Amino acid sequence: MMNPDVEQIVSSDEVARATVERAEKDAAELIGNAREKADSMRADLEKKILEIERREIEPILAEGRQQAQKTMEETEQYIARLRQKVALKKTAIISAFISNIAKTG
Repeated sequence: MMNPDVEQIVSSDEVARATVERAEKDAAELIGNAREKADSMRADLEKKILEIERREIEPILAEGRQQAQKTMEETEQYIARLRQKVALKKTAIISAFISNIAKTG
C-alpha cells in the first residue's frame, strides 16, 4: 500500500493531467471554430467587396464605353466630312486645271 501523501500527489497529478488534456481539447476546438468563423467572415467580405465593385465600378466602365463609342462616332463623322472636303477641293482643282489648260491651249 502507498503512502497517503504519495497517493494524494499521484491523484492530484492525474487530475491535473486530465485537466490539461481537457483544456488542450477545448482550446483546439475553440481555435477550429475561430478559424471557421474567420474563413466564413472572409468569404462574406469578399462577396461584399465584389458586390461593391460591381455596383460602383460597372457604371463607371459603362460610362467609359459609352464615351468611347461616342468619340468613335464623332471621329468617323469628322473623317467623312474631311473626305467630302478633299473630294470637293479635288474637283475644284481639276476643274481649275482643265480651265487653265483650255485657256492656254
